[in-house]
Amino acid sequence: MGITILIIERDSMLQEHLVRYLKADDWRIFNSRQQKDIKRILKKHPIDVVLMSLNDLKKEGMALIKMIKKKHPAVQVITVNSGDQISLSIEGMKLGVFDDFLMPLDLDSLILRIREAFQAKKEVKVIKPSLLQRCQELMVAASFAEAGEADIAKELLTKGLNSKENIKNSLHNEKNERRKK
Repeated sequence: MGITILIIERDSMLQEHLVRYLKADDWRIFNSRQQKDIKRILKKHPIDVVLMSLNDLKKEGMALIKMIKKKHPAVQVITVNSGDQISLSIEGMKLGVFDDFLMPLDLDSLILRIREAFQAKKEVKVIKPSLLQRCQELMVAASFAEAGEADIAKELLTKGLNSKENIKNSLHNEKNERRKK
């Protein structure tokens, strides 16, 4: 089976054109304009690549990219943008967007990048922590919270024990600052 793509585009004519053009490659295409449908599609179907237009979405598009990368880190996102909103393109790249295209689209280049994004998705290894690891993280975070170190507890809960070295360093720095006083 081919690549599964989710197209997020509010301009219905452009969306229909993209769907028609991409279906020629026998890819499975989903499209949506509303955030609740996007979440449902991502949860229900194994999406490989998201093709998202930022022209109408603007900051809402950034929130969608964050959500996609958090809940489905292997899914590759390609954005489409107009030349007058380059700041959104840059912000998207910082969030992990695979590529950004400017309007007007070069559809052959877009297809090539979709194929490359699909390959990149297959190479991404998402390692989920075991239940035991997650319980350990929760217990450590609870200990810090109980000791009055809510910031450290929050960092542990959001970033996991991978940030353990950062936390050790920050605790060490705090102790040194207290000694200086």
